[in-house]
Amino acid sequence: MAGEAGAAPAAQQMELWASRYGSQCQFLMCCVDSVGVAIAFGRMFGLQKVVNSFIPSRGYMPVGFGQLGCSGFVVSDKDGCFVSRKTKAYLQFGNAAFSDVEELLYKHFGIWPSSNESSGESREEDVLSPNWNLPSVGIKSMDDEHEKCEHVLALLLKMPNVETLTKTLEVLTEHFQHEEELMRASGFGSPGELFSPYANHVDDHERILDLGYAELTKLSRKADPSREAFQGLTCAHTQEDGKPSS
Repeated sequence: MAGEAGAAPAAQQMELWASRYGSQCQFLMCCVDSVGVAIAFGRMFGLQKVVNSFIPSRGYMPVGFGQLGCSGFVVSDKDGCFVSRKTKAYLQFGNAAFSDVEELLYKHFGIWPSSNESSGESREEDVLSPNWNLPSVGIKSMDDEHEKCEHVLALLLKMPNVETLTKTLEVLTEHFQHEEELMRASGFGSPGELFSPYANHVDDHERILDLGYAELTKLSRKADPSREAFQGLTCAHTQEDGKPSS
């Protein structure tokens, strides 16, 4: 089973699976950037049981399919035949995406993780907790912007209305644009290529803003504000920016 090095939740879940499934299943994480990024990612999340690898050149990139781990996992049998080229995306389904993988492994191979608890339910930190902080990405300007994003998102959860949501979207839009500019300027994430960490990052940004503007439209029409939707927007941003690719 392979999942490209994507969001932190996907990496952490793979390490947990590798521990719980043991010799029943092998979990491979393949970095599409460089060996240095793969090593840094492994250290950041304490990867020990996952096979942490990297693609040495663009010629080894997948052809015809493939995505970052937070957008779905690739699953194959012991002979290399695909069982699934893309499982449910964590960015869309949350923990249900991890449960989907476990059900798929049980259906096709009759294997189940050693714990009776659902992996997705037991492993994730509560990103809505006031005690939870985004990890540093090692770039001060980005860390400062992330702190500003956290502030407006916390205010949005406390007072969900048109004014706070509009302010949140303004701050997120400015941050996303700056982040994408830095990534393009540094060449990080292979900008310009269809299958790249950069392209996936931009897709995440667009998805988060689409979610926010959809709720803004509802509020502007005087529909009842959806706190659940605001929580989804907050989780989406913290999970997206918890990645070391910023």
